[in-house]
Amino acid sequence: MDQLPTTSLVLVHPGPGWDHSQPLAAQRNAAGHFAWIRRQVDAGTAVVAGPIWRHDERLTGDLVGVLVLALPPGKAADLTATDPAVIGGQLTMTTHPYHQVQPR
Repeated sequence: MDQLPTTSLVLVHPGPGWDHSQPLAAQRNAAGHFAWIRRQVDAGTAVVAGPIWRHDERLTGDLVGVLVLALPPGKAADLTATDPAVIGGQLTMTTHPYHQVQPR
């Protein structure tokens, strides 16, 4: 694994503006976040995207969701900063190098 990864793992956490009394869909900027995710999936940038929650759509711990982006970490971090829920403070996203193992 000498070369830089071309994919990134993004962990999505509640931000300082997260309302713990509300499920994800009721958070301020939720519609913008869902539209942002859909654009990334449709563009092929998001290889995997999805929430992590209980059956009642409440948080299970401090992780809201996970993304795998087909971008190197720096570009992925720049992209995640454009999510409306990140801009609004409802979410934070941490970007990590992801060394995807390809089948032989």
